[in-house]
Amino acid sequence: MGKTPKIPRNLSDKDMFKDWKEEPTIEETMLKSAEPQKALARPQARRTNASEQREGAYSTYLSQDAIDTMEKLLLEIKLDLFRQGVSDYRINVRRDGNTILLEHQTVEKTIKK
Repeated sequence: MGKTPKIPRNLSDKDMFKDWKEEPTIEETMLKSAEPQKALARPQARRTNASEQREGAYSTYLSQDAIDTMEKLLLEIKLDLFRQGVSDYRINVRRDGNTILLEHQTVEKTIKK
């Protein structure tokens, strides 16, 4: 039988691991192989959040005063509906000539069995 190497005692953690190299895991290998494919993929367009989209559309057609008034009136409608006990509703927008109408429509709850 061969002689087994003696394990040195009282070493610091740094000294114990100084010659040790970690082998790559399967996950690391797969991620590395996927990286070149990412570089070839088409870059994604920058996404804007909903408030940026709304502000852009509103500011094109409406003044800031009109936007503020519209938001205030929509909030008043929401509060009135809440006071009436209507919590599930949808706001429908339609055009009547040169007038834009906002109407609420209650949403029927469907019960899943």
